[in-house]
Amino acid sequence: MGVLQRVLMTTALLWCIGCTDGRSGVNPGDRVPNVEGISPTGSPLALYDIKGKLFLLNFWATWCGPCIEEMPALQSLHTKFKDRGFQVIGIAVDDTEENVRETIQKFGITYPILIDNKAQSKRQYQVKGFPESFVLDGEQRVMVITDPADGTPQTRLWGPREWDSPNVGHLINSLLK
Repeated sequence: MGVLQRVLMTTALLWCIGCTDGRSGVNPGDRVPNVEGISPTGSPLALYDIKGKLFLLNFWATWCGPCIEEMPALQSLHTKFKDRGFQVIGIAVDDTEENVRETIQKFGITYPILIDNKAQSKRQYQVKGFPESFVLDGEQRVMVITDPADGTPQTRLWGPREWDSPNVGHLINSLLK
């Protein structure tokens, strides 16, 4: 094995070790912790109650400008792939039920939104900022995906994305196959 190959393998190994950084429930292959809260209509809602083949779990808040900016693209992504078993799931944290309901109405959001007014999920997932997203398989296990923004492998996506871009569409299509 050449020097370049050893350097590349060592770098890949270190990256893989870094991507699991010991965080409970958010490591590649782990089933994510269940989140319980309420829907915008006030009825109880739990993450594990939502079924699908593939999930985009998006943590957000109404006071977060980038979160609000990406909501129409998340809705577009949901609409495009929902009939194939893809689910966008929003988890509203650090917010009021009234603000969440107003935002959902304003943007015509139809994907499931779970309001976590106890901020349990923020601790469980060790969310550091908003928006923050994870892609989960049908068993709600964390997947390593290619970040559509920069092409790097990721388990969590910090910051807004262009969820209705062709790159994201290709990614979702490939994961649904």
